[in-house]
Amino acid sequence: MTFRPMPLLTVLSVISFVILMLLGNWQYARYGEKIGIDPAEQNPPQTLVIRLQQDQDVMVQQVYGKADSKPIWRRYALGALDGSGEDVLVMVGATVGANPIPQAVSKLSEMITIEGNLLERTATKGLFGVEDEPEKNMWFTMDPQAIAAALGSEVATIRVVEPVTLTLLNSGTQGQFSQMPNPYAFAKPLDPLPPERHFGYALTWWGMAIGLLGVYLALHHSKGRLRFRKA
Repeated sequence: MTFRPMPLLTVLSVISFVILMLLGNWQYARYGEKIGIDPAEQNPPQTLVIRLQQDQDVMVQQVYGKADSKPIWRRYALGALDGSGEDVLVMVGATVGANPIPQAVSKLSEMITIEGNLLERTATKGLFGVEDEPEKNMWFTMDPQAIAAALGSEVATIRVVEPVTLTLLNSGTQGQFSQMPNPYAFAKPLDPLPPERHFGYALTWWGMAIGLLGVYLALHHSKGRLRFRKA
């Protein structure tokens, strides 16, 4: 076999091959970190009974998020914990799609029971975060104090009730619901991408690396720079 590599193409191909392999390895490492982990076992949910405040003129506040790599709008209302009477912000469902579905709080059941966690949240806004639109009941930053104030609460601090199971309403299909684990139900929001996606991405990057190698060898063969001796 004779092989005369093209210098510039070889350097660029080696760099690209290494990058693709590293990306595949990173995705596979993320898959390994997530597989078999049940956050509900590490943070066992509580049974929380909440009485919602039924103001006829107040709309649920909708917070943008992601679940299973899909855009969702998480819907929150103001309530009081049964027993203590503590004001809490409680998730009452979510919708899938780019556009939120408005709903009056008065249309929700007055008493709800949730298997979930009672969490303290602080407003965190990214560098390129979209501005909130309180006048439209739309929030792109989870800001419990501001959201609770929009619902009529005057308390200085407020905790958030997040169910461990997320009930999603498909905004494009009338009455179609689905359920999945709620990535926001824990002290640190989970990466909403399931482990299987990371494994698929790893295969994709590795496949691109193998494809690059094949194209590199085929190009050299077509240029007469790669020859196999006949037996």
